[in-house]
Amino acid sequence: MTNKNTWQYLVDQYLANTISKEELDLLLQKASEEEDIDALMPVLQSHWQKAKEKTGSSGNDWDARFEAMMKEARRGNPVLGIEKKRVSPRIYRSIAAAVLVALLGGGYFIFFQKNNHQAGITQTPVHQNTNDLTPGINGAVLTLANGEQIILDSAGNGILAIQGKAKVMSRSGQIVYDAEDKAKQEFLLNTMSTPRGRQYQLVLSDGTKVWLNASSSIRYPAAFPDKERKVEISGEAYFEVAPLIMKKEKVPFTVKIVSGEGKDRGEIQVLGTHFNVNSYEDETTIKTTLLEGSVKVVKGASFRMLSPGQQAQIKNRLPEDILIINKVDVDAVMAWKNGYFSFGNTDLAAIFRQISRWYDVDIEYRGEIPDRRFGGEISRNTNASQVLKILEKSKVHCTIEGKKIIVMP
Repeated sequence: MTNKNTWQYLVDQYLANTISKEELDLLLQKASEEEDIDALMPVLQSHWQKAKEKTGSSGNDWDARFEAMMKEARRGNPVLGIEKKRVSPRIYRSIAAAVLVALLGGGYFIFFQKNNHQAGITQTPVHQNTNDLTPGINGAVLTLANGEQIILDSAGNGILAIQGKAKVMSRSGQIVYDAEDKAKQEFLLNTMSTPRGRQYQLVLSDGTKVWLNASSSIRYPAAFPDKERKVEISGEAYFEVAPLIMKKEKVPFTVKIVSGEGKDRGEIQVLGTHFNVNSYEDETTIKTTLLEGSVKVVKGASFRMLSPGQQAQIKNRLPEDILIINKVDVDAVMAWKNGYFSFGNTDLAAIFRQISRWYDVDIEYRGEIPDRRFGGEISRNTNASQVLKILEKSKVHCTIEGKKIIVMP
């Protein structure tokens, strides 16, 4: 009798697309248990060898690639490059499954495709593309108060500049402001900007942490005054606001949302909390999602209070209408920070806007945009060709021409 609890049985069922929901749950559970990874080795080697033979390849590069991926898996930091300790159980199960799938059959990616007619699992083989686009990296441009610009893509650790009495330091891939005597600080504004294909992290002088997504910016003082903390953002940013008490009073923190031309698009008032703001100008809605604490979202004369798990939406064409969405999928909202694209019944145009920002590429549509919606998660560490091959399974045909993706009917 076949033991349905073994790696061999579960992997065979998965690749044959005959796996049941219960078996898939078991496979995900086993894939998330690092201590069992060595027991998976013979099964993976067998399928890897079959995939290599199927392509007619006997090159050592296949074997070297397998060994490299297994080494990463053993270290608990698999190809997707996400710290396990910061990932929710649901996301970690997805990571485990994606690592398993990436190891099988020469590089498969799991993606749940949804449209008006069906929903299923698509397994897409990854092929090399000489005209490909690599994913974005950690990098930004820091503009100091005097207009001097510092490229942060390759900045080493140490002091980069002095702003008044505040030190601007590069530390392990992030910028940190150290303002020792806040009472005597000059009010000097700095700006951090991430172009397309870049993201970066910042620690403000009060200890507030900020993560910038691609094509975003934040303007802030090198050191905050005693009575208020104000910053301006465009694009997308995640905040972990540090509580601050001065002279026995809590100092509020205000995030002003602006357009590229500096036009006021609303603001968020907080004391100490974690939240995400998506305010890209090419999106139809400004979205503020609360993870912890409490915030007030303000637009003109209107305002709404948010509780954790809620999202405030401001429609660009309805400037003072604030809509509250309850029970938001917070993991999906924070996927960009955790190294993923996450789509939930997302239309094709919205997907390509994210691709454009992260891969620093223009999108050209030749004909009507296909009416497709997708759900699933894809690592942001993959090349663009791998993302496009998944879309092609739903007859979304694309080609890469230099720094442009052509979308065809």
